[in-house]
Amino acid sequence: MQELRGSDLTVAVDLMSEPCLWRWEIRDPSRGEVVADSWRNEWMAYESSDEALRAAQARLTSLVRP
Repeated sequence: MQELRGSDLTVAVDLMSEPCLWRWEIRDPSRGEVVADSWRNEWMAYESSDEALRAAQARLTSLVRP
């Protein structure tokens, strides 16, 4: 699992066991909750961790922009 920290949110990229693809998750550690998840919320998974991380960064940018 790869993690990125920035502002108040944390981005994590994790390999799923079935199907064998990568997903991202954006968490708010101060509230202890998931803000967005590529698999549960959007049914999107990625072939590489780098691809998932890029998608998570794009989603994070859309969440924090005014």
